[in-house]
Amino acid sequence: MRPSVLFAGDANADIILSGLAEPPQEDREVFCGGFAAALGGSTTIAAAAYARLGGRAEFCGLLGDDEYGRLVRAELSRAGVGTRLLRVSRAERTGVTVSVVYGSTRTQVTYSGCLARVDESEAIRRSLRRFTHMHVSGIYGTPAFLPRLASVLGEARSLGLSTSLDTQWDASGTWTCAEEWLPSLSYLFVNEDEARSLAGRLRGKPVAGYAEAWAALAERTACPIIKLGPAGSYAAGRAFAAYPVDVIDATGAGDAFAAAFLYATLEEGLTFGGAIALASAAGAVACTHEGGASPSLSLERVRRMLG
Repeated sequence: MRPSVLFAGDANADIILSGLAEPPQEDREVFCGGFAAALGGSTTIAAAAYARLGGRAEFCGLLGDDEYGRLVRAELSRAGVGTRLLRVSRAERTGVTVSVVYGSTRTQVTYSGCLARVDESEAIRRSLRRFTHMHVSGIYGTPAFLPRLASVLGEARSLGLSTSLDTQWDASGTWTCAEEWLPSLSYLFVNEDEARSLAGRLRGKPVAGYAEAWAALAERTACPIIKLGPAGSYAAGRAFAAYPVDVIDATGAGDAFAAAFLYATLEEGLTFGGAIALASAAGAVACTHEGGASPSLSLERVRRMLG
């Protein structure tokens, strides 16, 4: 059976303000040169990237019955992501993130909306047999789904699916339920700050750097992969180089990395090193356009980056 990936988790819209004349400042108006409304949400951006690379992807989540919800659905469909498991609520508004981009830095403020309510665990369970892999992202932004994640992952594994999780940041720093879901993961994607915070929580003391964080995570889960931005990535006990580009907007680069790693592993059967290389190239390509998702991300362009 050809691989098919269920992406479950957060979905929201991004409002992107770019080309700022100067950094945002308190009590002072700053003008920008660019404005866009785009697909947001770590899970939805990853799903769109996976589909644009050529994979079969479907998204399960919740949107509000509003203009931003319609934008998200339209962008997912445009990317080739299946949306029959996407539920719409008239009681909740779609979450929105305002992303202010100045140079290579970005400041984000999120209105949670239906992200605070989404729990599609029953819909996921009913659908698992149709898929070969499940990817979850932004779990700490979906607090109603969080306590059910471990059981959903466990059921997926019992049915023969591989699984992956991109945690995103836990603002509380407590990493609630992590010890329950870590054993059920085939792949864990985290950035350096997330890795060090989560590893420190698990060990009960601070960790010195990403290599030590990786070692601590590797004691608890099968394959932690630490995304280091322009410094590359760290996995399997060693460092992997990044592909340098002129950064326009780094939004979604980590999601493209995760999506490309899964595509390389599930669809192309590449070696671990080959999958990391494709993931790194996809993350680099994602930095060359505004917003987290763009039609400019394609397998052909990613392979050109590889040289």
